[in-house]
Amino acid sequence: MNKIFKAAFVFILLISMIGKIEAQENKTEKEQLIKSQRIAFFTEKIGLTPAEAEKFWPVYNDYWSIKNKIIAERKEKMTYFAENSNKMSQAELTEYADKYIKYEGQLAELLSEYHVKFKMILPIEKVMKIYQADYEFKTYLLLKIKDSGKESE
Repeated sequence: MNKIFKAAFVFILLISMIGKIEAQENKTEKEQLIKSQRIAFFTEKIGLTPAEAEKFWPVYNDYWSIKNKIIAERKEKMTYFAENSNKMSQAELTEYADKYIKYEGQLAELLSEYHVKFKMILPIEKVMKIYQADYEFKTYLLLKIKDSGKESE
């Protein structure tokens, strides 16, 4: 009987691991799809030449890597706040409010820092097109998500 429980446990564990691996693969595939769509979208919207693209993408990817870390940290803190705010003291509430402002400041500083870097590799018209394309790409993705929801209905 004990061997049956052990075998069942191992079987369930394996199924769980396979499910996690498949979920990660699906996430990675979606991330790759979004990344390739972003590259095509930005290259067209900004009008990047091959030489500009070669310089632009590593800098832009660094920018988003750092930005995503700040956003993830902010999300983690704000999720904790949302779940626990009714139990927090005034000092803790102040701490979380200050943390939120800190994250927003970090995002502003990051954009300012990378604005300088973007201007070093692209003409100012194309730098402004980066910011426009950033906004338009978010809208584009939201519309794709909305449209994919309609298809499944």
